[in-house]
Amino acid sequence: MTQPGRPAQRPPISGIVIARDEEERLAACLASLRPLCAELLVVLDARHTPATRSVAEAAGARVLVHEFASHVRQKNVAVDAATHDWLLALDADEALAEGLEAELADFDWDPGRAGRFRRRNWHLGGWVDWTGWRKDGATRLFHRGRARFEGSWVHDRVAGAGLVVQPLRTRLLHWPYRDLAHHVEKVNRYTSQLAAEQRDLGRRPSLLKLVLDPPWKFLRMWLLEGGLLLGRRGFVLCVVAAFYVFLKQAKLWEAWREAGGRPRG
Repeated sequence: MTQPGRPAQRPPISGIVIARDEEERLAACLASLRPLCAELLVVLDARHTPATRSVAEAAGARVLVHEFASHVRQKNVAVDAATHDWLLALDADEALAEGLEAELADFDWDPGRAGRFRRRNWHLGGWVDWTGWRKDGATRLFHRGRARFEGSWVHDRVAGAGLVVQPLRTRLLHWPYRDLAHHVEKVNRYTSQLAAEQRDLGRRPSLLKLVLDPPWKFLRMWLLEGGLLLGRRGFVLCVVAAFYVFLKQAKLWEAWREAGGRPRG
């Protein structure tokens, strides 16, 4: 018997993805969405590679091209362009594990609810099931009448007033970096953007944070969150994470120095 306020069957879902040069991973992403979605929509950065577009079209996706300004803006372009109100949003380097179709039979399709996935990350030859990465998760199933993407240039999230988040058991599989060089390149790029954002908000660099936060980040991930159980791979991940924390503070100091000690604006 259908519960009051819950539709008898699953409403149509649009699967939305943004991409630029993800031809190696986009096919798996779209293949995991296809059984669940009435529509696949891929919004490509205007500087996309032809191979990425070919992969999207071969998967049967509708393709739009939009000049990239930020992850939040690009994802909301996809939100607005989708055919259906219920959306399942993945990054191009993600794919859904099996089991979501059965699980959605029990999902509460009230527009004020959203589905959150636990994310499992693969890096340096294996799944990262220790360190802080094991706590990673993301809200990706939502009704666009009640939620949108918001956040910083680097860290976007689905949010909406009064939104009730329902945890899902199905895992979201994530391949965030192609290799260590790609990881370090993203650390460098993201910390530069974060430092600029924090400087523009008037946040000052802290010598105490510069000195103490990186070793604390390493020790917390290595000892308290089990990084040592991953051996050499865990050690490398913890060191890079500590370096990320260090660069955020160092670049914030540099941004203020270059601005003559004054916030931009």
